[in-house]
Amino acid sequence: MKIIFKKISILATYISLLYGVSGCNKSTILGTGLIPPGDYINAQDTVLSGIIANNILRYDSSIVNGMGAYQKILGSITTDPVFGKTHAFVFTQVSLPSSAFTFEGAGQTLDSVVLSLSYNGYIGDSVSTQTFRVYRMADPGFTIDSNYAYNRVLPYNTGEMLGTVTVSPRSLRDSVSVYGTKETAQLRIKLSNAFGQELLSQKSDGAFATDSSFRAYLKGFAIVPDTNLGTNRNMIYLDLNNSNTKLTVFYKNSSDDSLRATFGFSQYTSAHANYFTRNYNGAQASRFINTGNPKGDSILFLNAAPGLYTKLTIPGLENFPNAMINKAELVVTQITSGVSDMNNIFIEPGSLSLTQYTNGDSTKIPIDYYSSGGASYFGGTRQVITNFGGVQVVQYTFNLANTVQRFIKKLDPNNGFKLEAYSPLYMDVSRVKVGGSDLSQYNIKLRIIYTKP
Repeated sequence: MKIIFKKISILATYISLLYGVSGCNKSTILGTGLIPPGDYINAQDTVLSGIIANNILRYDSSIVNGMGAYQKILGSITTDPVFGKTHAFVFTQVSLPSSAFTFEGAGQTLDSVVLSLSYNGYIGDSVSTQTFRVYRMADPGFTIDSNYAYNRVLPYNTGEMLGTVTVSPRSLRDSVSVYGTKETAQLRIKLSNAFGQELLSQKSDGAFATDSSFRAYLKGFAIVPDTNLGTNRNMIYLDLNNSNTKLTVFYKNSSDDSLRATFGFSQYTSAHANYFTRNYNGAQASRFINTGNPKGDSILFLNAAPGLYTKLTIPGLENFPNAMINKAELVVTQITSGVSDMNNIFIEPGSLSLTQYTNGDSTKIPIDYYSSGGASYFGGTRQVITNFGGVQVVQYTFNLANTVQRFIKKLDPNNGFKLEAYSPLYMDVSRVKVGGSDLSQYNIKLRIIYTKP
């Protein structure tokens, strides 16, 4: 355990004998705002940099989606040199306009049939294109009352591709005009005329009689990116529970034209799921995953679940001499290899999550989160700072004064922490590479301001 002091006292000398000391000047990495200058008369400033940090890869089968998780991610990333490849498929159903539905009039003629999905943003490169294909699902058990593991590909008929589209996120951001009516941004995929004709031929006492008969006829759609292209560098976000997520049949009959029938997504009857997979092979992160290095990994890789998280151990912290902890700040700093990391395309998480191990793999939120300052005091949000080379990088800090104080008083066991990227979505692809153990000035650090008895 290395400790860096700004002021050496009898107590500090004792700690240095316990942990060891290495020198460091005040820097932009740690900042200067922990305590006012006047408080240095009685307070000591100590930096613990010997934290043991290990990358852990998780395949968490408990992560499920469906039953209310309407925000989906769709696409393929095959160009990330740091975190490797990621793919996401979307599965969804639409519902009948009404029971015993029938198309209007006689002599219906198909104009077109379009599957649209409400567009809710993107991550990655806004201008590069991706190709999406729509297939007919083949799973009779795809139902609204079930959750589905994120790592399960639901059955779909690869021999029945209904439509395809190639788009970029930039091309999706504008509203669209449908028969003179403006609708908000959406991914629109024209399906085959053969499928449209098939829909027109269904009867009100057959497939269109009830939702259950419609489900038996049309089990759902699988929207699948082309994962074989080596140029994929974005994903898009979709909102299924939106009026613009729907299947629309445009048609005319013997007396009217410009007719349409809408089979919308229903939160009460339409099943939905995301398939999400990562492959780190060949990427920089692959050399640092589950190493079990007792001294810790020098570089940490954090991405939103399911993915990589970090287990942090601060050995001997419970043996820190008895003192009043005024401030304890865990500092996590991004490291970068410049343009080769593609950080200008694949962005960092807006925040990190830090939980405290209690027993085995069980964790709890540190007590500091519940302080008078709440989440804003506890920290973990993305900040931009200037590193030692004068380059702007991302940094995350957590305030752990009460937690450290409890360790010292032996009120809580010092079992370490779990550090992970946070996303409000079930799955996401934001990521960041940060300093870990024994990586010079970019180490993950715990800075403590304390007052001796």
